Parts: sequence; structure tokens; C-alpha cells
Amino acid sequence: MSIAIRPADWNTDRKAIRSIREAVFVQEQQVPADLEWDDQEETSQHFLAYSEALPVATGRLTKEGKIGRMAVQKSSRGLGVGAKLLHAICEHAHQQNLQHLYLHAQQQAQGFYLRAGFEVEGEVFYEAGIPHVKMVRTLI
Repeated sequence: MSIAIRPADWNTDRKAIRSIREAVFVQEQQVPADLEWDDQEETSQHFLAYSEALPVATGRLTKEGKIGRMAVQKSSRGLGVGAKLLHAICEHAHQQNLQHLYLHAQQQAQGFYLRAGFEVEGEVFYEAGIPHVKMVRTLI
């Protein structure tokens, strides 16, 4: 499976980004829609991953270095899409001279981020009723 990842623009690519996040977070994980969309959408750098010209994953990076809203369509999980997307976001952050990245990982995804070089910082907390943990990574 060929995966292409590109930076995305919230205004131009909003339909694809929303479609993926609606399916994964709002429908599948039952995150309330009013918690899914926030004031970081327009100022963050978004990313889209494509397979066979169809958008299958998304994520974003805030100006402060927070990676978030990582979502992979159910049909594309287990194929390395998420790892490639995370790598592309980290590479972009490095090119933007960000030295420190952080994210709020769902506890069940902690291993995924550990394999990508992130480390746990702090205790488990809840966002939208889902256990999360803060994870950090220093870029070299």
C-alpha cells in the first residue's frame, strides 16, 4: 500500500480533515463534537495521509509544538499509516526549528508513541472521558 503524506490547510482541506476526525473520534470513540473542534484549528499545521488518492489519516501540530488530533481511518489501521504520519509531523517540526514536541496520548496508544521516541511525563488524566498521558520528545 502506497501512502502519501502532505501538509494540509484547514480552510482548503477542512472537509477531508473533518471527515476522518468525525469517523474516528466522534462516531467511533464517542467524543462529543463540541470537544473535538477547538480554537487551534485555524492556527495549527494540519497533515493528511492518502492511500490510493483517498484521505485516510490526519494529524496536526500547533505552533507551541503540540501534536494532536492524530486519527487513522479504521480500514487503514495496522498498515503503518499512523507511524508514517507521525514521522512526517516530527520532520516538519524539525524543519520549523522546534526542539521539543509533546502530545496527549490516549493511554491505549502509549506504546505507539514510545516506539516513535516519545517519553511519558506525568500521571494519567482524562480528556473527553478517555484516559490520556502526556508524552514528550526532544528533536535533535
